[in-house]
Amino acid sequence: MQKRQVNLLILVILILIVGQTVSAQEFPAPIGYVNDFAQVLDQRSRAQIQVVAEQLKEEQGIELAVVTLQSTAPYDPTEYRTLLFEAWGIGGPEDSGLLILLSLDEGAIEVETGYGLEAILPDGKVGAYLDIAVEEYFVNRQFGPGLSYLAQAFKAELAGEEFAKAEKQSDESLGDWFISFGIFILIVILLRRARFYPPGGGMGGGSGRRGRTVIVPTVRVPRSRGGFGGGSRGGGFGGFGGGRSGGGGASRRF
Repeated sequence: MQKRQVNLLILVILILIVGQTVSAQEFPAPIGYVNDFAQVLDQRSRAQIQVVAEQLKEEQGIELAVVTLQSTAPYDPTEYRTLLFEAWGIGGPEDSGLLILLSLDEGAIEVETGYGLEAILPDGKVGAYLDIAVEEYFVNRQFGPGLSYLAQAFKAELAGEEFAKAEKQSDESLGDWFISFGIFILIVILLRRARFYPPGGGMGGGSGRRGRTVIVPTVRVPRSRGGFGGGSRGGGFGGFGGGRSGGGGASRRF
């Protein structure tokens, strides 16, 4: 009888070991803040997300993980995001982790927040940004810009700042273009006046009128304020800090 119990105990231990091994193999190992396993990110978007993640870590101690997958099978995307968050331990001692997960086959965009971020990023607010990202980017399969948009939006929210939505950024860029064009026309007009009324004399040549001095003002053409630059600061990645999921977040399908 005692031998049978020992054998049963050994069998249970083997099952647990095998189960843990299989479970570990179901999730890829993190390679950084940006984990483009589906290979859908363009270089610019990747660099923008990397900058956001490094700033969040440096300025607020928040760990951001952005993950793209071809599929989350056999799990549902919402279930997978929670399991992956826990498996990677995203977030530090204060459970300040944030996961953005894109699954192509399921057409899903998922966001999971750690315990420490639930008050700042409640489910409703996360869902509102997801609605914008889906409508503006994901339905058009602009995965890189969509993920970059979400990373920038959440960073602004975590810093207590207002974040301009995609359509407002477009209007602002259009307004800057009109301002730049107007300044260009003004410079052309002033240069033409300087040609017909040169300094040092009038059009009559021999007249005694004093010449008109035309001063061309120095102008600064405004630049578009949308988005980050294309480069990354290249900070190192030493793994995530063992944070726990708070069960919060939201998901959308596209």
